[in-house]
Amino acid sequence: MCTITYLPTSEGYVITQNRDESPLREPALFPRQKNTERQKLLFPKDPEGSGSWFVSEKSGTTACIMNGVYHSDKTSADFKHSRGLVPFHFFEYKSVETFLNNYAFEGIQGFTLIVVSADSVHKIHWNEVSIDHQSYAPQPLIFQSNPLYNPEQKAMRRSWFLDWIKNNPEDSILDFHKHQRQDNPTESILMDRQIVKTVSIIQRHFSPTSGLIKYAELENIENFQKVSF
Repeated sequence: MCTITYLPTSEGYVITQNRDESPLREPALFPRQKNTERQKLLFPKDPEGSGSWFVSEKSGTTACIMNGVYHSDKTSADFKHSRGLVPFHFFEYKSVETFLNNYAFEGIQGFTLIVVSADSVHKIHWNEVSIDHQSYAPQPLIFQSNPLYNPEQKAMRRSWFLDWIKNNPEDSILDFHKHQRQDNPTESILMDRQIVKTVSIIQRHFSPTSGLIKYAELENIENFQKVSF
């Protein structure tokens, strides 16, 4: 599932995620909130797996997950738990390094976890055998699901992203995620392959004075819900 873009701003960042899923899947529940002793989390909840693909914390960290490995011969019941629980588990650790060194990855279906804050971006890929961790200085970035997009498709979509940010203001990135190329809907950012398609878009705009999260299902793509911490 998913296409994620990250843009640094003068005071924080904007992260936007398209959820690419079966249109038959039950719609998510948004907004949902979870409070711990240290954190306040906001997220859309997946009713089928009780997890989420986008979990954001009040002080500024956001964790997004994408499918990393696809199995045509397995279901979620063949794994320890849903990948959608991983973003919540991440927030139980004090740092990315502590998570990498101590989390029990074994038995979880392959995934890519993107963790962003005002000053860093981390990509954690679990391929069911080993972990690959990459960190980035704040810069415009796009992340794309391995099962859905091959290297050539990723390169093409990345070129669309770079062209967009070169020719449009950063606060218009939501329009990039809402755009469907009529000549190429199967590879569009707003993707449609019938059995799998973009079913929702979520965005967080973080700064010291803003905790705004926008969310819309596909049928309400021009009417985003807006929630702040």
